[in-house]
Order: sequence, then structure tokens, then C-alpha cells
Amino acid sequence: MFNNLPTADFSAFTAPVQKLIELNTATMTKAFELQKAAIEKQIAQSQADFKAVLEIKDVEALTSFVTVKSEAAKASLATLKAESEVATESAKAYFAEVQAILTEGKDAVVQAATPKAAVTKTAAKKA
Repeated sequence: MFNNLPTADFSAFTAPVQKLIELNTATMTKAFELQKAAIEKQIAQSQADFKAVLEIKDVEALTSFVTVKSEAAKASLATLKAESEVATESAKAYFAEVQAILTEGKDAVVQAATPKAAVTKTAAKKA
């Protein structure tokens, strides 16, 4: 079954694969670093909120705390929306780059295989 497959030099395919590996590594590293920073920020905010709650002694302080947290929640929602839009654009760019790398790899393999396939067909016709 596999004896009928034309031989091709697949070494031309390794460069795009290496690019894809490097792109994925960089993308995942960046994503993990952003998540780590967000988690550290959330932990620090939670600790600050806990300390602030412990200092609430009256209704005015509670009202102030709730007001501050409501405003912070609105700001966080706006930030989340903006970050989501940036992430969407980054994902589109990532997939466009992946597609370009895969196309480059496919083209390299086809180009490497084409001359050998033509030689094989010519030899087969002569036989």
C-alpha cells in the first residue's frame, strides 16, 4: 500500500514546524504570565478587602466600602471588556500566523516532492 507513495524530502517541512513550535511556546508563555499576574493582583486585592472589612465599625464605613467596591467592579468590568477585545484580536492574529506557517510547510513539501514525482512519472512511462 505505501510502496506506491512518491518519495519526498520532508526536511523542508522542519523549518515551518520549528516556527510553529516557537509560536506556540511564546503564545502559551505569554498567556500563563498574564494569568499569573492577574491571579497575583486578585490575591492582593482580596487581602486588602479582607483588611478593609475588618476595619468596618459602623454603617458609614460599610456604605463607603460597598460604594468603593461597586465602583471597582464597574472598572473591572470595563477592563475585562477591553482585555477581551484585545484577546480576540490576538487570537485572530495567532491563527492567521499558524495558517501561514502551515501553508509554508505544505508548499515546501509539495515543492520538494514535485520534481521527484515528475521524474518518477517519466521513468514509469519509459518502462
